[in-house]
Amino acid sequence: MLGVYIAISPFIPEITYKFRDKSPEHVAPYSGELAKEYGSRTEVSPPTENRLVIPSIGLNEIIKEGNYINVIKDGGTWHRPNTVTPDQSGNSVIVGHRFYGSNLSTFYNLDKVVAGDKLAIYWDGVELLYEVFEVKVVDPTAVEIESPTATRQLTLCTCHPLWTSSQRLVVIARPVNLEENVNAE
Repeated sequence: MLGVYIAISPFIPEITYKFRDKSPEHVAPYSGELAKEYGSRTEVSPPTENRLVIPSIGLNEIIKEGNYINVIKDGGTWHRPNTVTPDQSGNSVIVGHRFYGSNLSTFYNLDKVVAGDKLAIYWDGVELLYEVFEVKVVDPTAVEIESPTATRQLTLCTCHPLWTSSQRLVVIARPVNLEENVNAE
């Protein structure tokens, strides 16, 4: 039995991803603009805790704050303290681990996010809707991904490829229907 488990364990995340609940109410669980985008008829109020929801990969994860990444050793995502919060103008950076296991909901499937995907940040009880406009892989020394920006931007970052930290996978999103970004283009 142990041999069978060892043989199939690398495929468990892919199997779980393929068979996840893709219903609108599951992928967009809170009422608001994201729910409308995905046709969800949920009546669940937006959360009071800060959360990141990415429907295309079934992610609904808490955003933790703290001085060091160890705040997410038990799961969650981390708002980098040297970047603005998502409700402010500028570049807000959210980091998550990519490994799978220990009942962690992580950025394991972040590589499946593509330009055009919608996602939401729930920050201080307010929904902030974003659209992905760029996905790229950079070296770990590419600290410019955290640089301030003139307009509101969300940068998601994790290690790449799976099981290593030799590079970083970066997903960049801009707010949908936000006046400052419309005027900047």
